[in-house]
This record gives sequence, structure tokens and C-alpha cells, in this order.
Amino acid sequence: MKTYSKLILCVCVPVFVFAHAYATHESLDEPIEKPLEAVETVDSIYTDKTVMAETFYEADRFEALFNEAKIHFANALIAEHFADTFEVQLQLKLIFEALSDIEVFNNLDPIQYEEMTHFTERLIHDFQDFAPNAVSLHAQFSVSDLRESMEYLAEDMVIENFKVIDDRDGHIPIISNSRVESLIRFFQNQGRESFQTWLNRMGEYEVLYKQILKQYNLPEELIYLSMIESGFNPNAYSYARAMGLWQFMYSTGKIYGLKRDYWVDERRDPVKATDAAARHLKDLYNEFGDWYLVMAAYNAGSGRIHRAIQRDRTRDFWKMYSLPKETRNYVPTFLAAAIISRDPEAYGFTVPQTAPNYWTYDTLSIDKSVELESIARVAGIKYQELKELNPDLRQHSTPNYAYTIRLPKGKRETVSNALESFNTVHTVQYSTHVVRRGDTLTRISRLYNVPIRDIMTANKLRNNEPIIIGQRLTIPNPGYSETVASSQSLPDYSSKNEKIIYTVRKNDTLGHIAERYGTQASNIRHWNNLRYGQYIYPGQKLVLWVPKSNIAQAGNSMYTVQRGDSLHRISQKTGVSVNRLKQLNPEINPSRIYPGDKIRLR
Repeated sequence: MKTYSKLILCVCVPVFVFAHAYATHESLDEPIEKPLEAVETVDSIYTDKTVMAETFYEADRFEALFNEAKIHFANALIAEHFADTFEVQLQLKLIFEALSDIEVFNNLDPIQYEEMTHFTERLIHDFQDFAPNAVSLHAQFSVSDLRESMEYLAEDMVIENFKVIDDRDGHIPIISNSRVESLIRFFQNQGRESFQTWLNRMGEYEVLYKQILKQYNLPEELIYLSMIESGFNPNAYSYARAMGLWQFMYSTGKIYGLKRDYWVDERRDPVKATDAAARHLKDLYNEFGDWYLVMAAYNAGSGRIHRAIQRDRTRDFWKMYSLPKETRNYVPTFLAAAIISRDPEAYGFTVPQTAPNYWTYDTLSIDKSVELESIARVAGIKYQELKELNPDLRQHSTPNYAYTIRLPKGKRETVSNALESFNTVHTVQYSTHVVRRGDTLTRISRLYNVPIRDIMTANKLRNNEPIIIGQRLTIPNPGYSETVASSQSLPDYSSKNEKIIYTVRKNDTLGHIAERYGTQASNIRHWNNLRYGQYIYPGQKLVLWVPKSNIAQAGNSMYTVQRGDSLHRISQKTGVSVNRLKQLNPEINPSRIYPGDKIRLR
């Protein structure tokens, strides 16, 4: 058990003390480093305004994302103390999302880099305690975390006789030795549940993998590399911030053309990620000329393998003693997975039923942001099925730029014909700027290339209202004015419907409001520029565009209390049960209603 976990189990109070300290960047074992003093002016340092904007933007984003990661880490520790493994899983996922966002930045300064390194080390230190529980629950953690629990099997390698199982030309040599056999036994016992899950998933990707590997003239056994990397889970991630079926780091994925932004993470795209992995593996084979060294380099990096070759004075993987434990275990794990997968029943596993081949599909190019729910409804499929075909999508809608979406076979024409009727999802992305000495709205406007009026509107600033040092300003992305204008004008709706302003009540949901006025929740989000999943709150004003007949019908859903009324009497008059009236009007005391009060009937 690691240090912090011991602390957690000893006494409850220190958990929350530690959690608060970590979330607020108060170290328990080292002095707090004071931030650098802000300079008087940035113009004397940065002559390139683009670099200046990127630097300040990334500094603010780093602070926000890093604090977010620390808070989630503290929550994970608390959840671990209370044995809430699902909450641990969720908090760790949120940590990796935040760290993955930071990884995209180009201009981290030495202090930020040191903070990241220190945080990651502490995360790894404690995450090893969380990993076994997460794996047993089929969490989305990478199987690299499971491999850590096999490290005790990585004894010093000794030269021994190998049993050759398959050494055909054009294939990866499949051999067995005592270390491979020990890993086979591991999968038959402690790792049985996980390995059976991997076998069950393999059918979904096997045809796709073989097609792409054949295209690059690569051996089909590389399928098992993806198996031990991710367990064939496109959403798998590791504490090292690797993502997807092939566990690409952001930097490596970028080299091979995998895109990551607000909308998509192509490391999770089975087709694009497999194509990138094939090119990466082909490059490694051209570099090393030996498949065992290629796999070791895929795990540890080319530089480390070259250094091991020099230190150990050999190119024989089995004689390279200076490799890290995980890498020494990596090739034997691959071989164990390959041997079992060739004949699962012989090793006590169930041969999976033939899985549906998701990767036979139609594609359609969409050049606007459309909710996936709408596309799934028109296509006559479940939302989850559409998400499984497009796991690279990070939001609940397509991007606001051209995107090729995958659809089940035979659904392309149906969705294409309905595309014009889909509402565009107007998503405005925001960043945060902390006001520094010397800042003005004019300077901030130039810094982010956003009109002053947009900044004032987003922050509800009045004319000539001063900004102060330390104030946090919401900075809308360029195009904010056009987005707001388009969402407010809505010519398609204003010509046929009437605009009303609805005040949100306690216990209201978008679904309830939509039902009351005969519209859809997606329309209300569209009209009010609400993100999918964004909360509404009592007193909030919402714009609705609804037919007059629907307004009249909604109006009839309210009853005005008259003299002598009680809930029982109102129930008799309206046909709505007393219990239902109480549910619809939780703010009303049933024994104290007065003439003129409004009672909701639906």
C-alpha cells in the first residue's frame, strides 16, 4: 500500500486535509514556490503579438486545467478511502482529460513543466493502488496498468532454449520460453477476466486491422500488439496520457497526423489510429530490422532501445538486461497473448461468437455542428451505436467544420436527405484571462483577436467600467457575435412561430419545458446557445419559439386558485390527482394556498 493510501486508512480527517492542500497547491512535504512577479509590459518582451497571445492564453489555460486535475486527484483519494471505485474511475478519467489538454500546449515554462512532472509522479505513485480495482470493473484504463501488476514476473532474463511455435517468412516469430509460459499462466488465473474480455472484443476489429496491416505489408500478428496495449478498447487511456486502441501519446499521434481538438481525438478513431500505428511500426522496422526490438521501441521509445543496444552490446532482445522491467515484460506478454489467441479453448478460454463487423459502414460529410441524437433518430439507430462508429467525437455533436461521419450500411441516403432540416448547434468556446498589471480591454481585445464589445457582453461589463488586477474575464472565441446574432434572429422560426420568454421554475428540465410547449429539448438548447448537458436554474430566462396554439395549450396548463379552493377541490375540477399536483408544485404548501396563486397542471 502506498504512502498516501496508508495515510487515508489510518484516519479520516487527514484525507480531507491532504485533499484540500493538494487541490489548493499547498504541498505537505515541500515549501510553496511563489509565482513569478508579473512584468510591467509585455510589449518589450514579445514583439510578435501571435506568440504573445498564445503564451498568455496557454498560461491561463494551464492554470485552470492543472488546478482542475489536482482537484480531481484529491477527489479520487477521498473516493478510494470510501471504497467508491466507480468514483475513483471517473475522477482519474477527468484527470487524464485535463492532462491531455495541457499536453497540447507548446510554450510551458520550466516552472510549469516541473509542476507537471511532480504531479504526474505523485499520480503514478498512487494510481498503482487504484489500477487493480479499475481493471476488475472493466474500466477504461489502459491495459498498460494491468501490465504493471505483472512486473513481478520480469525476473532477470537468462539465455535459455526456446520452443519455436511459428517462424514463417513474413510473420513475427512466435516462440515460447519459461517467461512466456509464466505470463500465459497469469492470463489463465489473475488476468482471466480481462483476457476473455479482450478476446470478445477482438472480432470487432480483426478484419479492419488485417486490411490496414496488409496495405502496409506488415505481419498480421501485430493485431496482438493492440490487444496488450488497449484490450481493443478505443476509449482506453493510461496514467501516462496515452489514448486509444494503439495507446498513442499526443506528441507521437501528432507526428503521424492524428488530430486532437475540442471536437475530436483521432487517437480514438479505429481506422485513423490503426493506419497511423501501421506507419509508425513500419518506420520502427526500417530503423531496427527486428520485430522484437520494434515492439520494445513501441513501448519504451527508440532512443532507449538504441542506448540499451550500446550498453548491452547486443541486438538480441532476450540478452538486453538494461531495459526497464515493463519493456522486458512487453515482448513476452505479446507472445503470450498471441499464443492464447491462436487457440483460446486449449487454454481454457471461450471462443467468442462472431462479433458484428462495425467497420463496414457508409460515410457522409457534414459541414455544420449537428447533434448526434438527431442523426441517430433519423437513421433509426441507437445513439450508442452511432457513438461506437465514431468514437473520436469528444462532444455530443459533430464539429462546426467539415467532418465525415460513419453510418451503418444503408443509412447514408436517409440521413443526407434529412440533413437540411437539422438545427445547427451553436457552440461558443470560451477561454479565461486573468487581468494583469497594465492590461486594458483594448490590449486584451488585440491579444485574443476578439472585439471589445464581445468581451464586454460575455462579462456583462458596462461602458467605462474598470477592470482590476486579478479579475478573471471570460473571453469568447472569435465569431461570438455572429453566433449570438444567428441564434437570436432565427428567421426560420420567427416567420412561423411566436417568441416568448420563459422563466425557469424549480424542478424544471429542458425536457419538461419542451413537452409543455410542444417542441424538443434540442431546439431549446439551440435557441439559447446551451451546451449539451448544461444545467438550467430557477429564474433563468429562456427564449422559446412556438406556435400560438401551443402557447394557448401551455397556458391552459396553469390553474388560478379561487376562493374556497383546496388541492382536493382543484383535483376534482381538473382531473389531476392530488399527488400529481404536489409533484408539479413542490414549492407550494398544500395547507396554505391563496386566491390568485398559480398551480401547474402538467
